[in-house]
Amino acid sequence: MNLPAALYRLDKKSLVPLYKQLRDAIGQTLQRGEWDAETPLPSERDLSEALQLSRATVRQALQTLEADGWLVRQQGRGTFPAPAKVEQPLSMVKGFTEDMRQAGFETTTKMISGVLEPALGRGARVLKMTKNSIMAVTLRLRFVGNQPLMLERTHLNYALTPGILEQDLTGSLYEILKVKYGLKFVHGEEIIEAIKAEPWLARLLGIKSGAPILYTQRIISNEKNQVFEYTERFARADKTSFRATLEGDHTKIAYNDEMKVKKPIIKPPIAK
Repeated sequence: MNLPAALYRLDKKSLVPLYKQLRDAIGQTLQRGEWDAETPLPSERDLSEALQLSRATVRQALQTLEADGWLVRQQGRGTFPAPAKVEQPLSMVKGFTEDMRQAGFETTTKMISGVLEPALGRGARVLKMTKNSIMAVTLRLRFVGNQPLMLERTHLNYALTPGILEQDLTGSLYEILKVKYGLKFVHGEEIIEAIKAEPWLARLLGIKSGAPILYTQRIISNEKNQVFEYTERFARADKTSFRATLEGDHTKIAYNDEMKVKKPIIKPPIAK
């Protein structure tokens, strides 16, 4: 059997368990693209015989890689390398729908909730809203194909987006903001953190509780320096990556204490 060379370098005398060594070896070869995405990996039995390991060791390594999002088990077909992650560039202010459309992915959106709220808490502070102001707050689950990819919670300055909740928000929110409300996306900031999925969030995204999540906070302002959008995104780390473009001396790195938080507040959606 022709296997990647890294799989034959396991050290049976090492204190590191063999399943972890095998997991790391297969993971490294997956990262380097040494497995054909359309061809299943050898079976547990074949790997066990080729590497002279117990089937329990092989099974534990493969199950760990599957749980981490590197492998996908297909009923009746075998175990395959997971599809490439959905990459979202951060060099321009674009929404999820536009990014995915340009990447060739089909997307759908499930609207979980949309409410008007008094301008209180972090959302109001980021939007720089005054007392007695109103925010529109939406919670949307975004899919690529039939898989949930991320949950988005968006706070909008309702004075700049009156009637926004009456619009069809299962498509591109940014297109609505630009076309219907005439908002110009002049400046944007995004912060990315790694967090663990709480149980309610894990259920929505179809992952295990405690699985890694890419948590981002985005603020967008117009030509008058009015902040009209603050969005929190909770993206599956096994399916999503973010790419930032850096341009030498023109790159700006700033630390915004207003948005920096030790632990994001991720309240479960309100049942309706």
